[in-house]
Amino acid sequence: MNPFLQNRRTRSAFTLLEVLVALSIFALVLSLLYGSWRILISSNAAALKLAATAQRSRMTAQTIEEALNSAVFFNANARHYAFLAGGEGAYSAVSFVAHLSDAFPASGYFDGERVRRVTFTVEPGKQGGSDLVLRQNSLLSPPDLDVEGHPIVLAHDVSLFELLYWDVRRGEFIAEWTQTNSLPALVQVSVGFGQRGRSKEPSETITRIVRIPSAGVAGEAQAIVPGGVPQLPRGGAR
Repeated sequence: MNPFLQNRRTRSAFTLLEVLVALSIFALVLSLLYGSWRILISSNAAALKLAATAQRSRMTAQTIEEALNSAVFFNANARHYAFLAGGEGAYSAVSFVAHLSDAFPASGYFDGERVRRVTFTVEPGKQGGSDLVLRQNSLLSPPDLDVEGHPIVLAHDVSLFELLYWDVRRGEFIAEWTQTNSLPALVQVSVGFGQRGRSKEPSETITRIVRIPSAGVAGEAQAIVPGGVPQLPRGGAR
């Protein structure tokens, strides 16, 4: 046999060392591809979560703003139209009557009854943390009636819900609104989500100033609510 052909046949196969090197390179490439795939999946999940949180935050602020823009008050029956503001610490609570559109959340429960009482409170969440909850009651229901009011969780992991009201005499925002038989001209709404590290500061805060178009009752024409100032409906500050 030709020695040259015999030599070529001998060298046509891979040696064990070459196979090990090839497998090592293949494993390295696979690990790099897997790492890149994990980073891509994690980044995509984080982006989707961030987008969902941003959307929910925007919808929460929009719902509160829409309700405040629709606030109404009639002196003829101040007992039903009282503007109630309360809260404790970082969590405010507010309850008022508004003329809401059919597109407002839970409008289908009221069969065309657009004028109804809305209440925003912060309550302990079922999965931990605090939830911002919207409740709505019929206008003819007493403000202090202990009813569920078709609760809707607007946002989870709420670390701040602060409402400030414009005081015309002081020319500044104040934390307490005691004039239950009138509407504030401006309301500053701040909603915070999460916590920044170990501090109690929210990781994200949305702040809006809402102008209430409905004119408040003049001081000399203010009516006194029978029986004193009613209490916030169920679900108020705890």
